[in-house]
Amino acid sequence: MRKNEMMSMKNIAGDVVLLILANTEALADIGITQKSIYVKVLGYDEYGLWVELLDFKIPKIKPEQGEQPKRPIYQSVTGSLLMPWPFITSIVHFPNVEGFDYPSPFESNIGFGVEKEENLG
Repeated sequence: MRKNEMMSMKNIAGDVVLLILANTEALADIGITQKSIYVKVLGYDEYGLWVELLDFKIPKIKPEQGEQPKRPIYQSVTGSLLMPWPFITSIVHFPNVEGFDYPSPFESNIGFGVEKEENLG
């Protein structure tokens, strides 16, 4: 983005932004409890902002052969989340700021965190 260019949503796709959120209680089940998080923007539509979730925990569908766990076993994956517009209070974009090109902010664990245990329950 050039210095005097008007900011547009199309300029943030593929970049890391800071989302300021409202109603984080509704997002707690997916591990988002902070009112501000750094995320990589994948895209946007009329429903909201598509963002990348790193280290998201989901259950293993098929356990290893011979494995009979007493509790569900979870695996870490990268997921995509539609963050609906009503949850977003503000978006802070950092054009041309070194270190805010993906994935640098995540390397220093900025954002939301999900428990690192393999067996959650």
